[in-house]
Amino acid sequence: MTRERLRLTLVLVGFVPALVAVAFAAKVLLMLSHDREGRDRFDAAEYVAAADEFSANGSVNWFESWIAAFDEGAARHADGDLESALEQYETALEDVPVTEECTVRINAALAHETLGDQAAEGEDADEATAQWQAGIDVLAEGGCPSDSGRGQEQTEEAEAVDQRLREKLQQQQQQQQQDQQDQQDQQQDEQDQQEQRERERKERELEERNDDGLEQQQEHEDDNRERDYSQYQW
Repeated sequence: MTRERLRLTLVLVGFVPALVAVAFAAKVLLMLSHDREGRDRFDAAEYVAAADEFSANGSVNWFESWIAAFDEGAARHADGDLESALEQYETALEDVPVTEECTVRINAALAHETLGDQAAEGEDADEATAQWQAGIDVLAEGGCPSDSGRGQEQTEEAEAVDQRLREKLQQQQQQQQQDQQDQQDQQQDEQDQQEQRERERKERELEERNDDGLEQQQEHEDDNRERDYSQYQW
């Protein structure tokens, strides 16, 4: 290989890593830009715009993709789009580190809690029960109420959410049992009233028959008194 060709090869070999470094730096700058803009929009309560900024990072953050999904989920959550928020939390859980797993799970449990509350307000007891139970389950799957990744404070937070969900679930079950008992009592009252009406009807019919019998007896006695029995004497 000539000296000139060797020099050209060395230049090209050195140029490729430089391009990679530049591309990586540009990607990092883009990520930081989306992240900063997303946080600014979130702080301004522009949650949909914030979610869009965080979502844009999902395709460029190869090393910590869970962060973009979690941040987008938090923005959707704050905007009230709870179903979409839960989808993003589930995505984040696919590769979240152990230390941050309960951060995601607590948010997911809170989303389930709100969905349960909304269902309860709409008198959909089954849906409320399902959502609250889902919140309990998502915390339990990560062991969050007993050992959260970020320490005692987060563990206590998870435990408080778990306890609140269990209390709501218990109250709902008690209410369902009470409603069922009330319904049974109402049905029994209606049955008792129907039976009472039937007894009263039969009593009226019996009284009417007795009155008819007395009237016929009285007519018979009157006829006997008025009859001239002398014609039957010999």
